[in-house]
Amino acid sequence: MTTATQMTTSSFEFDDEADQFYSSLDVGVTVHDSRTGDICYANEYAEDVYGYSTEELSTIDLIDLSSDARSQSEFIEQIQAAAKGRSQQFEWRVQRPSGELRWIEMRLSELAVGGQSYVIAVIRNIDEYKMKLRHFYLLNRIVRHNFRNKLQIVSGGFSQIDNQSNDAKIFEQMRRAIAELLKLTDWVNEITSLTGDEENTDRVNIREILKKEVEKFQSRYPEIGWEIDSEELYIDANPLLQKAVHELIDNAVRHNAHENLNITVSASENIADQQIDIQIIDTGQPIPDIEITPLLNGDESDQLEHGKSIGLWEVQTIISRHQGILQIKENSTERTVIEVTLPLADPR
Repeated sequence: MTTATQMTTSSFEFDDEADQFYSSLDVGVTVHDSRTGDICYANEYAEDVYGYSTEELSTIDLIDLSSDARSQSEFIEQIQAAAKGRSQQFEWRVQRPSGELRWIEMRLSELAVGGQSYVIAVIRNIDEYKMKLRHFYLLNRIVRHNFRNKLQIVSGGFSQIDNQSNDAKIFEQMRRAIAELLKLTDWVNEITSLTGDEENTDRVNIREILKKEVEKFQSRYPEIGWEIDSEELYIDANPLLQKAVHELIDNAVRHNAHENLNITVSASENIADQQIDIQIIDTGQPIPDIEITPLLNGDESDQLEHGKSIGLWEVQTIISRHQGILQIKENSTERTVIEVTLPLADPR
């Protein structure tokens, strides 16, 4: 008997008891052909991780699920090694049909069913672990690099004061350094809050969030041309989402001269994909490459210095926690378009 979680395109088949067991597990399970790597069984958890039905998975090459440079031949080599009794374990970033990226840990082991050799893969979603690791790395950089630099400025300033210097420039440098330290402390608190349990989400009207944020900036920067174009659309979100919207608008304001600057904030429904597309468009200068790296992939490399990109990195983290995608659709001297895609709330 072939159940809903077994591929009809393969001769592989679990008995009912085995199928019920694997379907009840809180991990993903896939079974692969030991020669080709083709998927011939997947439980519901694996379907959720990959974002494809079992029937679709049976026709997809493993490489099509990958978001990194891992090749199809590498997958097959690891599967064939597992089939010979050499278990394999690795981390892998997969891309779902929506474009959402997920980190998984995969363990491959040999499996014999009905006298045939297969490979069973146990899959764990390690997105949360990876995110906390990134938070730790970023906090370490802030403490090790940013705090140290600012404290050296303050310490050097006091040394010069001891030498009876009355240079106003020294006092201004110290004032700025202390202000930066206070700001970094706020960032540390915010980043730490992201490592905890997610807050309960509520059904919110995205138009109200956008309208509220645009009005804040419009009152502070009336010299900028503002436009908001949003339908009344609902998403499931926690309060951090509004902060992400604020950071994206603030980025457009801070990085551009305000003369002849126009900023448009819009939200529209993508009916086919059951998603909301939010765009922040500005007519200023393109985002520098040094800021794009953490915005696109959360890379906390040495380029993430002086707190300049922490806000954008935080946006990417918040959007990811809402199962969303952050993209730069355009980044030219004529305009910059940042797009956030989020799943629509279930209709009521």
